Amino acid sequence: MAEEAVVEGREAVEQPEPEEVKQPEAGPVEQPEAGEKEHRRELNLFNQIATITAHTLDLQEIINEILGAVLAFFRIDAGFLLLWDSERQRLTYAAARGLPQEYLAQLSGGTPEGLMESSRSRAVKPLVIKDIHNDPRLVSSTFSDLIRGDAAFRAVASIPLRYRDDIIGFLNLAAKSTRTFRSSRRQKYFLGILGNQIGLAIENARLYHQMRRSERRYRRIFEGSKDMIFVTDVEGHILDLNPAGVELLKFPSKAEALSLPHLREIFQDPRDWERFQLKVEVEDYIRDLELTLKPQSGGQVYALLTGIARRNKEGRITGYEGILKNISERKLKEWELLREKKTTEGILEGLPVPTFVIDRTHRIIYWNRACEELTGFSRHEMVGTYRYWLPFYTHERPSMASLVVEQNIKALEKFFGDKNLKPSPNLPGAYEAYEYFPNFRGRERYLYHTASPIYDDENRIQGAVQVILDMTKREQLARELTDSEDKFRSLVETSLDGIVLHRNLKLLYVNRACLEMFHYQEPAQMLNRSLVQFVDPQYRPVVERWRTQVQRGASTPRIFEMKGVKQDGSKFDLEGVSFPTTYEGRPAIQTHIRDITHKKHLEEHLSRTEKLAALGQLAAGVAHEINNPLGGILVYSYLLLEDLDPSAPERTQVEKIVREATRCKEIVQGLLEFSRHMPSKMIPLSINAILDEAISLVEDHLMFQSIQLIRELDPHLPAVYGDKSKLEQVFINLLMNSGESIQGEGRLTVKTEAAQGGDLVLIHFSDTGPGIPEHLLSRLFDPFFTTKEVGKGVGLGLSISYGIIQKHMGRIYVERTGTEGTVFVIELPVHRESPESAPADQT
Repeated sequence: MAEEAVVEGREAVEQPEPEEVKQPEAGPVEQPEAGEKEHRRELNLFNQIATITAHTLDLQEIINEILGAVLAFFRIDAGFLLLWDSERQRLTYAAARGLPQEYLAQLSGGTPEGLMESSRSRAVKPLVIKDIHNDPRLVSSTFSDLIRGDAAFRAVASIPLRYRDDIIGFLNLAAKSTRTFRSSRRQKYFLGILGNQIGLAIENARLYHQMRRSERRYRRIFEGSKDMIFVTDVEGHILDLNPAGVELLKFPSKAEALSLPHLREIFQDPRDWERFQLKVEVEDYIRDLELTLKPQSGGQVYALLTGIARRNKEGRITGYEGILKNISERKLKEWELLREKKTTEGILEGLPVPTFVIDRTHRIIYWNRACEELTGFSRHEMVGTYRYWLPFYTHERPSMASLVVEQNIKALEKFFGDKNLKPSPNLPGAYEAYEYFPNFRGRERYLYHTASPIYDDENRIQGAVQVILDMTKREQLARELTDSEDKFRSLVETSLDGIVLHRNLKLLYVNRACLEMFHYQEPAQMLNRSLVQFVDPQYRPVVERWRTQVQRGASTPRIFEMKGVKQDGSKFDLEGVSFPTTYEGRPAIQTHIRDITHKKHLEEHLSRTEKLAALGQLAAGVAHEINNPLGGILVYSYLLLEDLDPSAPERTQVEKIVREATRCKEIVQGLLEFSRHMPSKMIPLSINAILDEAISLVEDHLMFQSIQLIRELDPHLPAVYGDKSKLEQVFINLLMNSGESIQGEGRLTVKTEAAQGGDLVLIHFSDTGPGIPEHLLSRLFDPFFTTKEVGKGVGLGLSISYGIIQKHMGRIYVERTGTEGTVFVIELPVHRESPESAPADQT
C-alpha cells in the first residue's frame, strides 16, 4: 500500500494487498461522469454531517446519525465508533450497527482485551484492509481479533477522528465485499477529511454540553424567553404560557390562550400530543420533536418541541412542561439548500464552512457563500482574481493554498511557522495552521486553516482547496467559561459573610470568611461534618426544622439568629439565611452566615441607654417633688429635738424620724446624681493619680483590712479628658462593690493599660469573689437593681457610674465572671488636645 498505519511510533508490517481485478476502461465520456457522480456523493455526505450537527447538539444522537449516514454512503451494514476517554486513558465503545452480539459484548466489557490498548490511539492515518483473514495489520488496528470469526466480513477500514492535533476516536467500518474500500490516494484523502469532519462535529457537541452544564448553575428561563414555554396538568390543560407562546400562537391575550380546553388544539396534527406524552412517560423527557403548530390567525408554524414530565414524590406524573422553538425560517432555508444541492456548486454552497478553491495558476475559481459571510468579500470580487490575501492581510502575501499548490515547504514555514503549522495526516502535501487575528473586520477572530492539494487522475496537483473554520466562538466560550468560574469563585472567596454549601446538613464547601469566623485554618477541618456541630446545642432542633422547610421549597428565605460554636468552644451570635441550590449536579442548600456579636452589643447598649435616659427624666422629676417636703420634715424634726428633754421618752421616736428622713434624702440625692447633666469642670486627667487617691480612701476601711490590694498601673498611660470628682466616685463605687463581693477576704487587682493603638485607656477591676449569676448580667446597670439586703443599698451605684462613664464618651462592662471572680472594665478615650482650641466648660 502507498500508506502505512503508524502505531505507537512504529510502522505496521506492510503486506502486499490482493490484486484487484482490472475493470474494462470506461469510454471518454462515461468515466468523468462516474467521477463527478462520486464526487457529488462525497460532498453530499459532508453536507449531511454538517446538517446533522446543525439540527441537534445531542452528542449520542449526533454519533448515531453520523454512523448511519456513513454506512449508507458506503452501502454497508456494519460499523462501530470508539471515542477516547481521557480519564481512563483508553478508547471506549460509543455506537455500533450490524455487528454480532459477541463482538459488541466484548466492546462494551471495558476490559483491555475488549478495547483497543491506549498506546494504539496514536495511529494517525486511515487504514484499509481488504482481506482481514490474511492481512497481519489487523492486529495493529482498532479492530478486535474476534471479527475474524465472522465469515460474513471480508474488508475493514479504520478512520481516525481528529480534532486539531488530537485523535479523539476511531470510526471502524466492516464490509462483506473486498471491493467496498479502495486503497487509492483519492479515497484515503477522502477518508481523512471525513475523519476530520466527524471529529469536529463531536467536539462541538461536547463543548455545547460543557457550556450547558455550566449555565445551568447560574441561569434560568425567564418570561423574556423568545421560545414558547408551556406548563400543563396531567390532563393536558394549559396552566401557564409565556408571552412568546401567546405571540407565536397569535392569541389576543394570555387569558384566551389559557382558556383552551387542551394543549393538543395548538397542533396541526393532534396526534403529536399523544406522541409527546408517550415519549416523556417512558423516558421522562423528549428532545427536538419536530411538529407543526396552527396559530389562531391561520397558517402554520414549524417547531421543535423539547419537554419533560413533572412527577411528585411518589413518582406519579402531575403535569408536563415544554419549550417550542420556532424553526419556520430554518425549514425554509433547508428547503432552499436542498434545491441548490442538485449540482456540485449547490452542495458546496450549502456547506457552513468557508471554502475557496484556486487552480494551478493560483487564480481563485470558487468562493462559497460562507466565505463571503466570513470575509465580507463577495464571489464577484474574488473569483477570477489572485487577491486571496486581501480579506486576511494588509499587504500582498501568499496564502496556504497557493504555497500548497507549489509544495513550497520553506515558504510555508516562513509565513505560517509561528501559527501552529503542521502537515495534515489525511493527505500528503496538505497542511493545517491555527491563526489569530486581533482585528478581523473590527473584531478578534481565531481561524483554523486547512489547505489541501487537488490531484488529477495521474496524481498531478491541479489546484488547492482551503477550508477556513471560524473557531472564535469556541475560544470565546471556553474563555468565558473560565472567566465566569473565576469570577464567581472570587466573589464567594472574598465575601465578608461566611458561605457554606451542605446536603442533609453535611458540609460540602466553606469559604475563607467562614473558616475565619469559626477559627479554623483549613477547609478539611470543617468539610464532611454536620452543620449542627458548629451550632449551640440548644439551637440544633431549630436547625433541623429549618432544613426541612428549605428542602420543601419555602418561598421566601428566612433570616434566623442563633449562637455558633468556634473551634475553641467559645460561642458567638450569628445570623444566617438559606436557600436551595445545586452543587455538582445534585440539590443542595446554600447558607450565608454573618457574625452579629458586635451588632448585638450595640443593640444592648442602645437599649440600656434609652432605658437610662427615660429613668433619668423620671428620677429627676420624682427627686424634685420629694426633696421639698422631705426638707420640711427634717427641719421640724430637728426643732422638735431641741425642745425635748434628753430624758424624754419621745426623743427616741423623733431621732428615728430624723434618721429615716436623712436616709430618704440620700436616696433623693442619688436620684439627682443619676439624672444630672455632665459637670462643667472637664480637664485633662491622670487616671493613675485618681486611682491612687481612690485606693488610699478605701484601703483604711475596715472591710479592706484582710483584702490584698494589687496595683498594676501603666506608668506611660496617656491622659484622659474628664471630671476628677465624678471619675473618683465611679472608682470608689467599683472598689467598694468588689470588696463587698469577696466579703473582706481575697485579692482585688486594679490594672491600667492603653489599647487600640493608644486611642483608649482601659481600667480593669478584678476580684476573686463568687461571680455574678449570668441571668443578672443584663440588669446589672439598671437603676434600683441590687442584690444586697434591704436597707444596705438602693441599687443606684452602678447605674450612676454607668451614666458618668457614658457622659465621658466611654464604656463600662463586665468582661468576665464566674467562680474564679469578676472583671469590670472601663474604657475611656485618650485626650487629644487640639492646638486651635482650649478646654471649655460644658453644661
